[in-house]
Amino acid sequence: MIQFSNIKIVLVETSHPGNIGSVARAMKTMGFCNLNLVDPKCKINEISYAMASNAGDVLDNAKVFKNLPEVIDDCNYIIGATARQRDIPIEIINPKEFAIKAKHRDYQNLAIVLGNEARGLTNEQLSLCSVGLHIPSNKNYSSLNIASSLQIILYEILFESENEASYINKIDRSEIASYKVLNNFLQHMDKVLKDINFIKDDRPMISRKINHIFKKADLSEEEINILRGILSAIENHSQ
Repeated sequence: MIQFSNIKIVLVETSHPGNIGSVARAMKTMGFCNLNLVDPKCKINEISYAMASNAGDVLDNAKVFKNLPEVIDDCNYIIGATARQRDIPIEIINPKEFAIKAKHRDYQNLAIVLGNEARGLTNEQLSLCSVGLHIPSNKNYSSLNIASSLQIILYEILFESENEASYINKIDRSEIASYKVLNNFLQHMDKVLKDINFIKDDRPMISRKINHIFKKADLSEEEINILRGILSAIENHSQ
């Protein structure tokens, strides 16, 4: 399993305190906390904390280094983010490819390095990395800010990891209704639709198509009970 605490987020020569705060927020929403600043051109201040929202603890524990080699010295896989083509011989991968590598290879310590807002990483800084990372974007306007770039990268890592993530209205596929329950519902629906003259005996194909709609819906037993309640209400209203 990927150990998020072993992944260093490294910002090189960041010039705006708000960007540091935004990065902290992006990190915490994805479950990361190891923030490192290399030769920052600004200080963490009230703007940083305002942009971090409730991720102030990430800022509180941020480490500051004089140079990039100092922070990546103990890392055995270093990713350098780049938005443009470089004239140095370095492999370029995308965030998903990186996340898959991080999941399946035994890296003890990883670093994700992002450069200065205005110019990104220099060729010299990028050459210190194991691989470059490029986020596919609009070729006519590929300007992603630091926090947005990092959010995309960390999302892919979270998606590939076994760490618990938040889900809204996640359906448990083990609760799909049995064939018997579904078939009883389809028979009930067929009867009601014939009673209200929606389906006629000389058009059996309509009935099959309607059945197919519900068969591919993977309905739960609770959902089928609701639908049968609607059918029963139609029957009562038609009497």
